[in-house]
Amino acid sequence: MTAPGPAYPPGYGAAPPMPRVEMGVLDTIAESIFGDASAPGKWRPLSLGTFFSEGWLEPWAGGPAGRSGLTPRHGWLGAFEGVFYRLWLVDMIYQNNLNRPYGGNGYRGDAAIFIPFSRRFELFLNVPFVTANGTEDPTRGYRSDFGDISIAGSFLLSETESFTQLFTLGAIVPTGQTETGGDLMTIFPRYSFWSNPGGGAWVFRGGTGINVPLNKNDQRPDPVIEPGGGLVFGESTSQTSYNAALALGRYFTPHDVPFGDLVLYANCNLIVPLEDDNLPTYVGVGPGTRFHIANNFWFLHYWEFPLTGDKPYDYQMSTAIVKAY
Repeated sequence: MTAPGPAYPPGYGAAPPMPRVEMGVLDTIAESIFGDASAPGKWRPLSLGTFFSEGWLEPWAGGPAGRSGLTPRHGWLGAFEGVFYRLWLVDMIYQNNLNRPYGGNGYRGDAAIFIPFSRRFELFLNVPFVTANGTEDPTRGYRSDFGDISIAGSFLLSETESFTQLFTLGAIVPTGQTETGGDLMTIFPRYSFWSNPGGGAWVFRGGTGINVPLNKNDQRPDPVIEPGGGLVFGESTSQTSYNAALALGRYFTPHDVPFGDLVLYANCNLIVPLEDDNLPTYVGVGPGTRFHIANNFWFLHYWEFPLTGDKPYDYQMSTAIVKAY
């Protein structure tokens, strides 16, 4: 999932951490959502060894911008998350020349929100308010529908100044239509990380996971009658798949300048079908950018070009406006 993130001052994290303070469940949630997440000294490292004992009753605090304050913990379109965010966003996706019988281009609009409940847990909700593409229905060569809603919970495994890792368990709910790629119930466990290797202006991030469709047989094509009278049942195009992504980027500007926190990055996505040997592996690569507009509004853009197999489209372009709160 494409995941933008909040802004932090370049020097954030320099203050010594405050003593550990735990709250009640409701107070922790309220402070995580509405409190000052970038208050000096509020953040402190969390280890994997204390996963079950620390952080659950501590309000979320935004992590420092790497070892040297040059790499804010932002999200990039097309890349795995790797860190917690507190923001909402609207993004549009365009797919050029779909590989469908009636061709055409694909369009999708999403509204999403990231809500941290504590240092250890965050909720994500994505609502595709429109998805439109070509179809195999000869009576409707082009259509637009509401898409499948996604909801996920992320657990912070550990976090230091230069490294964060998450485990996410999510589900896609079949609120869309089959003709536009929806009406599919899917669960997706995944691991993701964010890192600032060497402490300079570079960020390396990525992740891996599995997508498991639960109602794929509902989307099988109608059976075909053979010349001898037998029935041949088609296979669903939805498959359990292995997913992975890696991205590398560099920040070029500080926060309080025009085009603040400007980052340029390259990303690679991999999707490997696990049930049908005849379905090709998907590899897509592309460049992206992100920069600050004003008042914690951000602009993000990403291009992706398929490299292997039966390409689902010639290229894909994503644009988003993000508001960190």
